[in-house]
Amino acid sequence: MFRTSSNRSLFPLFRASPQDSRSTSAPVESRAPERVADVDTPTFFLQLLAVFLAYFVAGKLGQATTSIRSSNLGPVWPAYGIALAAFLKYGFRVWPAVVSSAFLVALEGAVAPLGAAGQATAATIAAATGASLLRRLANFDPSLPRLRDALGLIVVGAFGSAFVSSTFGILSLYAAGIQPYSGIASAWLIYWFGDSTGVLLVTPLVFTLPQLIRTQSRAGILQLLALIAFTAFCCFLVFGDFFQLHLDVFAFAVLPLVLWAGVDFGIAGATLSVFLIATIATVLTASGFGPFASNTAFTNAVMLDVLFILLSVSGLALASVISERERAEAERERLIRAQAETEARLRHAAVVESSDDAIVSEDLNGLVLSWNEAAVRMFGFTEADAIGKSISQLLPPELSRDDDTGFHERRWGQRTVQLERTPTAAGETVHLSLTISPLRDANGGLAGVVRIVRDVSQRKRAEEALARAKRKIIRVQEQERARIARELHDDIGQRLALLTVGLTGVSEDLRAQAAGLAADLQALSHELHPSRIEVVGAVTGIRIFCKEFAEQHRFDVELETGDISRPLPSNISLTLFRILQEALHNTAKHSGVRQGRVRLWESQGWVHLLVSDEGKGFEPSATTENRGIGLITMQERVDLVDGEIRIESQPGGGTTIRVRVPITENDAPAPAAVSYRA
Repeated sequence: MFRTSSNRSLFPLFRASPQDSRSTSAPVESRAPERVADVDTPTFFLQLLAVFLAYFVAGKLGQATTSIRSSNLGPVWPAYGIALAAFLKYGFRVWPAVVSSAFLVALEGAVAPLGAAGQATAATIAAATGASLLRRLANFDPSLPRLRDALGLIVVGAFGSAFVSSTFGILSLYAAGIQPYSGIASAWLIYWFGDSTGVLLVTPLVFTLPQLIRTQSRAGILQLLALIAFTAFCCFLVFGDFFQLHLDVFAFAVLPLVLWAGVDFGIAGATLSVFLIATIATVLTASGFGPFASNTAFTNAVMLDVLFILLSVSGLALASVISERERAEAERERLIRAQAETEARLRHAAVVESSDDAIVSEDLNGLVLSWNEAAVRMFGFTEADAIGKSISQLLPPELSRDDDTGFHERRWGQRTVQLERTPTAAGETVHLSLTISPLRDANGGLAGVVRIVRDVSQRKRAEEALARAKRKIIRVQEQERARIARELHDDIGQRLALLTVGLTGVSEDLRAQAAGLAADLQALSHELHPSRIEVVGAVTGIRIFCKEFAEQHRFDVELETGDISRPLPSNISLTLFRILQEALHNTAKHSGVRQGRVRLWESQGWVHLLVSDEGKGFEPSATTENRGIGLITMQERVDLVDGEIRIESQPGGGTTIRVRVPITENDAPAPAAVSYRA
């Protein structure tokens, strides 16, 4: 899967000048303001020529479909997308190329000079205004690697700036005596839709397509060509009206192709697929074919615009969400690798600096036999002061105390388990690690013990820092999930809902499709951020999730829950929910069966979660050597709440995930069983 963040242009001549070459992948608003003295004149004129020709060619392409156009208006105006891209790329200094090319295109479209001048001025001012507003957005990147960048382009760059161009443009046409379509309201709507669609189809393509082509492998290029060919075939099949069914809803059959392109090739793939679909659909509709060719020119144009806008918004939103999530996962993996490297360095440092450990030997009576320099530095007694003294007089009680079990183990020559104590020296808490080993004489008999005391304060601080970093990563991840969920639910979801309401009376099938998209989007937002866990608690939230999971994935979930003695803290509730979420998704994806079992109960101060299936299972040793991100995430979440996790599986024997987290000493009642079936 490929994601691009390059801002280079779609057209060969759209290359940054020396003063604009400063990190073309950086957000446009971070660039320094342009100064006249910085402009390289030959490069500047090449940029003007490139913008002029690009706008002119795009404008002529927009005027090609005369049968669904009225005067100089039509359902798609790609030239406006070129204008916005030019201002984002080169700044406001290229306005002469935009206004002159727009004026010439309008004249070529049989518009009177006064109307052409008004249209050109409106397009130039609106595109410049849109670029200025986009640059004011925090770290806006026109390659749209984040959801907020895509939403900014959709809301501000497309619909917002097009509102300006359509309003002043249509007034200019009416002032010149030109009245396209069937009234000023209809003409304004087509004008607004046309410019908005031009931005959605062209502007992202300018900044992402060249980088996509340059960085693809041979296999990636072949896959991209296959996607283009299949998309074109499906478009001719749907919009060529081969079946002569005349059903408008068939047009939305191309939506999965846009989503496929967005998943595999990011913003560039999604925009390229929509651009190809729009081109073929517009040409075939203008030629009298397809589901949108049987109505008036105005109705055909509106239906085409609604289709293109829905495809563009869906593709851009999905691709930007996936890109943002992949960037977050890559950053998280980098932090995990850094953590592993830090732990490896700590282990290496412990071996290299072993001479700094205090090494003290004593006989069976507890009298000191040896006392090294590290012991002198650590405990303050010289070697002369220590030799022959009782170990209990020199070391803190935590390090010198012997219990019967430890002494028995040493007598039998067994190495004791390493213990850690926290004595106080000079008012400062110091973490010391104690290892006790048997000391043998020349005949192999037990002669005493050796105490190795190591200062592990730095390691403890590092472990605490790593634990804080893990908590911060998970907290940031949950915040990001919540933010993305809010964006999907409150912004795109609401607009899809409004679109559904607005489609009432146009096509019931089309309205049902839009309502289905809105429902899927709402379900995705709920899964990204389980807000119900905070409201209804862990048990009820998990019960609701299992029911929704069974319905959405056609997967039978048998749930058993017992009463929890008291409400669980939010961190424990979220940990159990995320582990259950990951486990059920893995079960549905990899187990090969369509049913699973979930148990949640409390016993002897621990809350337990069990997720099991009777699927094909796997070899546990394989996960030890090559753990995936899901297993790592589950282990980290359990560690942060002082819990335990165990994964049991074998090929052909199913998989069981057991989790327990400490909460209280009270026992809970026996669990009650509930089954959710798809």
